Amino acid sequence: MNIVFYGGGNIAQAFIEGLINSGYKKNNIFYIDRNLKNKNKLKKLKIKSLNSKESLQIDLFILAVKPKDAIHAYKDILKNYKNPKIVSFVAGIKTNKYKNINKKIEFLRAMPNTSSKFNLGITAIYNSSFKKSNLLKVINIFKRVGIVMQLEKESKIDTFTGIIGSGPAYFFYLLKIYEKKLLTLCNGDRKEVNAIIVNLMKGVGLSIKDGKDLDELIMKVASKKGTTEAGLKSFKSNSINKIFEEGLNDAIKRSKEISNEY
Repeated sequence: MNIVFYGGGNIAQAFIEGLINSGYKKNNIFYIDRNLKNKNKLKKLKIKSLNSKESLQIDLFILAVKPKDAIHAYKDILKNYKNPKIVSFVAGIKTNKYKNINKKIEFLRAMPNTSSKFNLGITAIYNSSFKKSNLLKVINIFKRVGIVMQLEKESKIDTFTGIIGSGPAYFFYLLKIYEKKLLTLCNGDRKEVNAIIVNLMKGVGLSIKDGKDLDELIMKVASKKGTTEAGLKSFKSNSINKIFEEGLNDAIKRSKEISNEY
């Protein structure tokens, strides 16, 4: 399948790198973007810019622009290409905004996250009008970069965006505290600190993958009257869990607000 990314920013680059890592052929991936920084990054990946005069069978367009540019980009695709199949990566803009412009085309919304770059992504899909056979093709492409979640309600995209789409940034934010303490422990050796954090997170991930209950995993680390228990007691007394949950709720709320803005 020939895929065109309309917009070559961070999420498009992460997704493209994941596709390449999975063995997807570079000569089947194209982009449309005038941003010089994005163009240079995609050029390093050996991804070609789509020439509008080029005679090419395009199987899928992926909208990966900012919300303010989405409708213009959508109309541009409709103007220049016959019966395009379009996937929108754009946060906030609901399906009916696109379908009110053209009800006939095959269209769906998808929300990947930046971990797609490492083939550890999570992508939510809400299908509007893709035919079953074409939907399966899209799902198979997305599975190349990680897990695919099919949502039965479009409103759940806001929850997904706030929790999972933004999720990596929350973990990076929390890990800054670890980084600060570890830099002291490792005499400022940032390379060693990064290696320690990577192993820590990998170990946590593999422990969860075993299917264990999270409370059980906590208890395996926390011995009575030990250091872990002291830390956990402090977290509980300061209501860290409630603060974190409030952050997630605010992110979901903002996603809904963006939906209402467009």
